[in-house]
Amino acid sequence: MSLSVRVVGVGDAFTSQYYNACLLVEADDTRLLIDAPPALARALRDLGDRGGPVLGLDDVDHVLITHLHGDHMGGLEQLLFWRRFVTRKRTTVHAIPAVLAGLWEHRLRGGMDVLMDADGARHPLTLEDYADVRPMPAAGDSFTVGALTLEWRPTVHHIPTSALRVSAGGRSMGYSADTAFDPSLIAWLARSDLLLHETNYGTHTPLEKLVTVESAVRDRMRLIHYSDHHDVDASPIVCAREGDRYEP
Repeated sequence: MSLSVRVVGVGDAFTSQYYNACLLVEADDTRLLIDAPPALARALRDLGDRGGPVLGLDDVDHVLITHLHGDHMGGLEQLLFWRRFVTRKRTTVHAIPAVLAGLWEHRLRGGMDVLMDADGARHPLTLEDYADVRPMPAAGDSFTVGALTLEWRPTVHHIPTSALRVSAGGRSMGYSADTAFDPSLIAWLARSDLLLHETNYGTHTPLEKLVTVESAVRDRMRLIHYSDHHDVDASPIVCAREGDRYEP
């Protein structure tokens, strides 16, 4: 069993150049999508143009939502509608309780809570009608998704957000999700073989802070969630690029 991480998207919320930040983590026959950005079906399909197999919405049996900003979960409605109406395959949605508390009520319910049948009758629905919902345990407690073992901890962000460590086959990947610069988070992520860390404006992590991190950690770090203005080729820390595949 080996751990594989594929980069679906690298962009921030305002990108016109990339897909929004998104990762696909695999081990054995387990496939976990970390976040579900807008244009999800196209982003998955385009992995095939970047050296990997062509994937579609039917290939995502597990999705983990790190937080409720639209660039991280705006494609979840597309995914759940497709699998309910077209292929009738349920997805399992994983998130911390604070994210699940608002996922349906504040992000999905307006477009998904009533469906009309062939006779015109309207039926109220909940998130559980579309997906199997799995709350993640307390921060620091490990849990499994198929062949993957995960842990999470909160980040410094506007709304509840979960950074992740994912492992399989003795190897591991850490993902910062969205966060302000947090040395304690970087130390937590640094226990992984590969670190994917965001950099951006505002209440995010400035690049000038990340370059102060010790070189042994920076060498295992790849940048993600960067802006269209970030010079990828001249970046002092290597940037993840869409279509990259890592086997830490």
